[in-house]
Amino acid sequence: MKVVPLYPDPFKLKIQLEHTDIYRVVLVPADSNMLQFHLVCQEAMGWMMEHLFSFIDKKGRNQSLNVGLPEIEEAFSFSAAPKEEKADRVKLQDFYKITDGQYFWYWYDFGDDWWHQITFQKPTKKEIELFKGIPICLEGQKTCPPENIGGVPGYEHFLRIILKNIQPDKEDLLDLYQIEDESMYPDEFDLELTNDVLTEIAQSEFWNMTADEFMD
Repeated sequence: MKVVPLYPDPFKLKIQLEHTDIYRVVLVPADSNMLQFHLVCQEAMGWMMEHLFSFIDKKGRNQSLNVGLPEIEEAFSFSAAPKEEKADRVKLQDFYKITDGQYFWYWYDFGDDWWHQITFQKPTKKEIELFKGIPICLEGQKTCPPENIGGVPGYEHFLRIILKNIQPDKEDLLDLYQIEDESMYPDEFDLELTNDVLTEIAQSEFWNMTADEFMD
């Protein structure tokens, strides 16, 4: 008799913050929509859900799929981009198909321009056994930049000040970004805490929200 697995095999994805060595590797339900995956990216990376976002299959021109929160983001859309779809109405499976299982892009904060390359990877048998139907982070590296830091150039400036202990600029930066423990930058990554927050978000009211409800 054929044994039917309790949970369908998940997608394994690497979330790589462009121009940095910050990344996370996650397992997510195969039927996740892109609003749910937005929540996974936010919690796994350590962002604070303070800004708008978009998922696209290609950067620049020749995009085939553009997903976000259309009513709010219309002014930010690329002129040559396809019509933006609501994030809850498009699934990860759609991006898998349109990219032939390669990679796509997650753009967070249209001011700081944080681009994440999202790469599909093949989960191992052991990783699939770990999966219990909710998102899980398998590994990661380094602390996410503070929100509103000024993108990659601002983050690089921030790290120079913090790591070289340049006073009084260091204290000013810590106060400005409300950072109580600068020792976490740049190398700290807490896998257990990350999985705690992923479990919490997957079990919260946010997980099954529509894009319209998410913006209310």
